[in-house]
Amino acid sequence: MAKLTIIDIAKMAGVSPSTVSLVINSRPNVNEQTRQKILKVIEQTNFVPSQSARNQIMKKTQNVALLYNMNSHPLEHMFHESLNKCILSYCAQKHYNLVFVACEFGSALVSVPPILRSHGVDGAISFGYVPETVISGIQKLDLPYVLLDSHQSFPESINVSVDYYEAACLAMRYLIQRGHRKIAYIGSSFPPRYSQQTFGGYRDVLDEMDIQVPMKWIQMHSSDVDGSDSAELQMFSILEFEALPTAVFCGADIYAIGAIRAIKKRGLRVPEDISVIGIDDLLISSYIDPPLTTVHIDASVLTNMGCDILFSMIEDPQNKRQNLLFADLSVTERESVRELP
Repeated sequence: MAKLTIIDIAKMAGVSPSTVSLVINSRPNVNEQTRQKILKVIEQTNFVPSQSARNQIMKKTQNVALLYNMNSHPLEHMFHESLNKCILSYCAQKHYNLVFVACEFGSALVSVPPILRSHGVDGAISFGYVPETVISGIQKLDLPYVLLDSHQSFPESINVSVDYYEAACLAMRYLIQRGHRKIAYIGSSFPPRYSQQTFGGYRDVLDEMDIQVPMKWIQMHSSDVDGSDSAELQMFSILEFEALPTAVFCGADIYAIGAIRAIKKRGLRVPEDISVIGIDDLLISSYIDPPLTTVHIDASVLTNMGCDILFSMIEDPQNKRQNLLFADLSVTERESVRELP
C-alpha cells in the first residue's frame, strides 16, 4: 500500500494541502471546524506527514540555527547551556529543528556559516559576542536573526540584551544593605558595553552612598577567555593593598569563582573575612564552597523573549521588531555574603 501524503489527507478532508499543513504545524488562520475535521482524518489514517512535503508546501526548512561559539570559556558555556535547553524546548513546540552551528568567533577572519548562506535554515539566533562581519553578512542574506544576551548594537539588528547596569546596582545595594561599604570590583574591559554597564552600576551606587574606595580595589582586566584564572589574579592584586575590602562585587559568576579561589589561597575566609557576589547564577555557583550569592538571570524568560521575536519574523518577514532590554533580575542568596554587625 502506498504511503499517504498531505495531498491524500487534503482530498479526504475536502480541503487544500496548504490547509492540512497549517493544521499539522499548529498554525492559525484555520477555523476550528475545519481543523477538527482534518485532525480526525489524520487520526483515522494514522498519518505521519513527510517533512520534505511539509517544507515544500510551507516554503520553510523547519530549521533554526544556533550559532555556538567554540572559543568561549567552559564556565560561560554553563550559562549558555541553560539558554540552549530553553530554545530547544521552544523550537520543539513550534515543530522546528534546532541546528547547532559550530563557530570560532575568536579567530581573525570569520565568515557567515555555509548553512546560513545556502538558506538551509529559516532563521538564526546567537549568544554573546559575534563578529561584525558575521552580523553584517547575515543581514545581507535577509535572514531573520536575533542576538541574545549580546553586548553589541548594530543598525538593523535585533538584540535582546540583559540590563547588566541594573544587575550591578542590584548586587551593590544588596551588599550595602548588609552593612558593606568597603566594596572592591572585579570586571572586564571587553566587551566595552558590558564593562560600562557593570562598572557604571558599581560606581553610581557608590556615588549615591557617598562612598570612596581605593583605586587598587578596582580591577577591570578579567577575561572570559582566561576564565576564573584572570579573575584570580585580579583578586590577588586587591589583596596586596594594605587595606582590605569587606566585600567584592564581581561582574560575572565566572569572576566570582576566581576571586573566591584567590581569597582562600591567601588564607582568608569567605564570607567571614571577605564577602563575594556575582552576576548570572551559573549552575556551578550553587556547588562551589561557599555557594555563591549572585544576581539571577531567568534564562527561560530571556530565551522566550528572543524566540518570540525570531519566530514572528520567520512567520512574517515584514514583522520587524525593536530591541528589547531584559531586566527580570533577582538576588539569589546563598552563603558567600555575610551581614556586618
